[in-house]
Amino acid sequence: MASLLFLGAVQIKESSLTINSMTVSTACLTTANIAGQDGGQPVCFAAVDHSGALIYLYRMNGAPERLINIAVGKAYTAARMGVSTDIFRQRLLNEQLSLADFLDDKFTSLPGGLPLLKGGQRVGAIGVSGRALEEDVALCQQFAERILITL
Repeated sequence: MASLLFLGAVQIKESSLTINSMTVSTACLTTANIAGQDGGQPVCFAAVDHSGALIYLYRMNGAPERLINIAVGKAYTAARMGVSTDIFRQRLLNEQLSLADFLDDKFTSLPGGLPLLKGGQRVGAIGVSGRALEEDVALCQQFAERILITL
C-alpha cells in the first residue's frame, strides 16, 4: 500500500513497489557481458529500492574498489531525488546549490544514476561507475532498459 507524506503544500507519494533483485541481476549480467566485450574499462553496477537501500551490487573483474561507493551513491541519489543524477547536477548548477545544502552525505552529482519508474511510481534506482561520465550514463541507460522491460 502506498502512503502519502505531507511536507507543507507538497505531497510526495511513496511507492510500496520495488524491483526484484533477480530481475536486476539478470539485467546487470547481460549489460556487464556486453560492456566486457567493448574494450572499455570495467565498471560497478548498483541498484537500490525506492528508498535508496542497496539491493544489488556487481563489480566487474578489474574494477577498482573505490567505484563501489560511487555507483551506490549514484543509485541512492537518483532514488532519493527521483531524477537522474544528470538532472540533479543541472539543478545544483542552475540554482547555485551545493550537495551540502541537502544534508545527506550519500548524495553525488556525478552523472550515471537513474530512477526506475513503473506506472509513474519510483520503484528503485540504479547507478554505474567506472568509465568517462558519458559512458557511465550510456551503460546506465542500457541497464535500466533491461530492467524495465521485465517490470
